[in-house]
Amino acid sequence: MSNVQAYDIKARKKVTMNNPKPYLMKNGSWALKGTSAETGISLFKIVGRNKPKISQSRFELLKNMFTSRHCECDKVC
Repeated sequence: MSNVQAYDIKARKKVTMNNPKPYLMKNGSWALKGTSAETGISLFKIVGRNKPKISQSRFELLKNMFTSRHCECDKVC
């Protein structure tokens, strides 16, 4: 899992963000949306113009490995 830190207003400190997902804002900047590990409220962290790379869990890696295979016709099956 990723170790993204964001400020939690309810807890008044930086906490780990659960399930961070990249989010493209209207102005073209990228942000991360997720939930707080301590209080459970939603968190939002602006990260800049480049798309953030979030490390995937082991389950998601295996799922992607088995679902996106190329067959002999060079199509994703």
